[in-house]
Amino acid sequence: MASGRYEITKSGEGEFSFSLVTLGGKVIARSGKYKSLVVCKKGIASLRINSDAPIEDKTEAFSDIPEEKIRCPKIEIIASGGAYNFYVKAKNGSIIAEGEGYGTKNRCLEAVSNLKYIAFSAESTEIF
Repeated sequence: MASGRYEITKSGEGEFSFSLVTLGGKVIARSGKYKSLVVCKKGIASLRINSDAPIEDKTEAFSDIPEEKIRCPKIEIIASGGAYNFYVKAKNGSIIAEGEGYGTKNRCLEAVSNLKYIAFSAESTEIF
């Protein structure tokens, strides 16, 4: 049984995007815009495949230990303006989806954990 769903929407300009949503209706991640429904569905397939990628924590840049870069695919955790967010990156380095922005790093990590749990088994729903 699926624990969430991908909601595919179409903008007024005819572009498609998707959101990964929990059964409770909370958005975990959103994609960018795609020119066609077929390419949008390929983005969902890519998120399914790459949702279990390793995490690269970019919030600890001032550590005494040199930062070890993780190759793509990966999930990057970043901090900006007092908020935390994540980006799921494909093997080619492009962003597949990003989080909603979180007030604490722990909340962001919880969202990534939910993403890893839900993304693979979620079903797709088209909302036009």
